[in-house]
Amino acid sequence: MKSKDKIRVLLGLLVIFIFQFFIPNVTGVLKDVTISTVAEKDTYVNSYEPLSNYGGVDDARAGFYFTGDILEAYFYFNFTDKPADFTKVEISLDFWGVSETMNFAVRLINDAWSELSMDWLNKPVKGDLITNLLVASSGIYKIDITNLISNLTNISICVYVEFENYVNDYVYIASREGYSSRSPENAPQLIWTHPEDVTITVTNPTSSTSWFDIDTFTIRWTTSTDTITNVKIELYKGSTFIEEITSYLGYTANDGEHDFYEYFSDDYKGTNYRIKISDNDDPLVYDFSDYFSINVGTIRVTNPTSNSKWTAGKTYTIQWSSTEGVSSVNIELYKGNTLRYAAGSVPAFLGGMKWEIPNDVALGDGWRVKIIDADLTSVFGWSEYFSIEYNYVPIIIGIILGSIALVAISLIIYFSRKKRSPKIIQTIPQQIPQQILQQPPSKIVKGIKYCIKCGNPNKEDGMFCEECGTKLPY
Repeated sequence: MKSKDKIRVLLGLLVIFIFQFFIPNVTGVLKDVTISTVAEKDTYVNSYEPLSNYGGVDDARAGFYFTGDILEAYFYFNFTDKPADFTKVEISLDFWGVSETMNFAVRLINDAWSELSMDWLNKPVKGDLITNLLVASSGIYKIDITNLISNLTNISICVYVEFENYVNDYVYIASREGYSSRSPENAPQLIWTHPEDVTITVTNPTSSTSWFDIDTFTIRWTTSTDTITNVKIELYKGSTFIEEITSYLGYTANDGEHDFYEYFSDDYKGTNYRIKISDNDDPLVYDFSDYFSINVGTIRVTNPTSNSKWTAGKTYTIQWSSTEGVSSVNIELYKGNTLRYAAGSVPAFLGGMKWEIPNDVALGDGWRVKIIDADLTSVFGWSEYFSIEYNYVPIIIGIILGSIALVAISLIIYFSRKKRSPKIIQTIPQQIPQQILQQPPSKIVKGIKYCIKCGNPNKEDGMFCEECGTKLPY
């Protein structure tokens, strides 16, 4: 493959990667938007009643009475809301009660006038013709004055029927006092059109937001203009569409808030969810929220601690605490960075599990317990480092028992030998008195025999010395 072809392929893959894994957070569109200014003054005059003032009535009138009397309507607008980059300016009037087609003249009024004091006799002089407005039915009609407002700060007009267009009829035109009983668009108003970057900004959820099952959460947003009537709200996981939250109608009013109920059955769990809100009439205008989490809890290992010294062969309880969103956990035991033991799918609400430490476990420091959310392995908690020591108790007990046994055996042997052996008595020869030894045995004191060896006195009828066992003489 040529090097240029390789570059094209790599660029293509890069574009695919960007579009698949990266979605712009916000996008706006430069659109024509409008600003409306309701008439500051309006009234009408009647040639039939030349001294009457009609300022403040709900509707102005224009045309001819059946008697031929003339009705003329007047409107005054200021330019306080004028945008610097306007592209079009229109006067909007709501005509109603129209029973036949009528040709109205719209002229500039250059002189000042008062809404509450003007009548047929003191009405201002009409100026240049702006346009002729052909009204065939009731409705809102707009008059383009874009080319007339240069260097002006306000504009005043008169709407009437000239004699050459005479019809024996008149119409009503909604006034600033009367439109409120209908809709805002029925007001006599000056409409400024100008370009604006229309944007939507999602303000909630944020990066610190957590949603959980069986609860209601409020989605919030703002828009740069009031030209967006309805919005569509969708849920994404990363760049993957999950569901349309406004699925009932497909949209919701652009009022800045929408409540969303998280069902247990939705089975959502993760940290990379986002809300997308778009203009229902223009999908190119949208915004994504920050990434937030759904059903993501936390885990904290409370036992063992850095003070724990566990002993091989004994049983200890591993303990933890977890928040909402964690239903079951996996438990792993590490020495250093090496996994040594593991247990899976333990109900999180138990908060503890007993571990019988094997006798052949690796001894020493550097042990840690890791507890992991079984459904989301990125959520876990570590214990502090602790140690496992050798179990010396069996050895000590063995030594003690062995010593006791040895002593017992020695005593048994000793007493056995003493019982079987003859009695050996070591005697010390005693010096027999000379006068006794010199006496013949038969002449010894009557009733007593003295031993010729040790001199011990014995009974007369004794045959052996009671002390040394020597045979006594007869």
